[in-house]
Amino acid sequence: MSKDGFFQEIEHTAVPWRQRQLYVPVFYQDVMSLSVSFLAPMERVKAILPSTRMKPYRVSPWHSIVSITAYKYRDSDIGPYNEISIAVPITLDRETPLFTGTIRRMPQVPKLYVRHLPVTTEIAREVGVEFAGYPKFLAEIDFVEEGDWVSCALKAENKHVLTLKGRKLELQQFSRFRAHPITYRRGFLLRSEIVVNERDMGISKNAGDTEIHLGEHPIAEELKDIKLGRVLAYQYCPQYQIILTPVFESYAAG
Repeated sequence: MSKDGFFQEIEHTAVPWRQRQLYVPVFYQDVMSLSVSFLAPMERVKAILPSTRMKPYRVSPWHSIVSITAYKYRDSDIGPYNEISIAVPITLDRETPLFTGTIRRMPQVPKLYVRHLPVTTEIAREVGVEFAGYPKFLAEIDFVEEGDWVSCALKAENKHVLTLKGRKLELQQFSRFRAHPITYRRGFLLRSEIVVNERDMGISKNAGDTEIHLGEHPIAEELKDIKLGRVLAYQYCPQYQIILTPVFESYAAG
């Protein structure tokens, strides 16, 4: 698999915004991430969704998924910054078959309702909120590498939210991947697209390869109330590239 040419021949359009120019789609040239998917009780997950049109994955008759991903954007069109995504994989209107995400594969292009999205720079916050309704807010997000482990600590409003830790896994090659982030704004569900380039990534289902520690912030309390369960999958990806499109579809939330 070749990683070259990911950004080539794509119209990268300059858009005036305040006293500067932005470019769409947004190119992320150098990214590192840790991502953990947790089992969670279906009814508790449904309680945090803004629309009944959103259907969480039915991992079992009683369980769904909550994903927490820590991103380190070393280089992007809007500069370097860090971000943590707390999201729920969903479908719209139709429920998934039972055991989606375990026995049955997830959809090839999954949709993810983005519940929380703290970031470390004002431009990342403003652009995300104004252009696509992302639930972004300013926070402290710090990565530390210690031996075979990477940890990411999130602090907001002078309170510890969470710390996510993951082992540096043995890497395998993976092909390109697409996903549709879904946000909620003023009674509508907005859909964008993320395209991830070919990359080297490690995947583990061993709970011993990752840890999460929740603090006392309201977001941490929400995660405690959801009652995150066992780890379904942990992904470690030390370097890759992303293209993020603007919003291109809207649905009435109902």
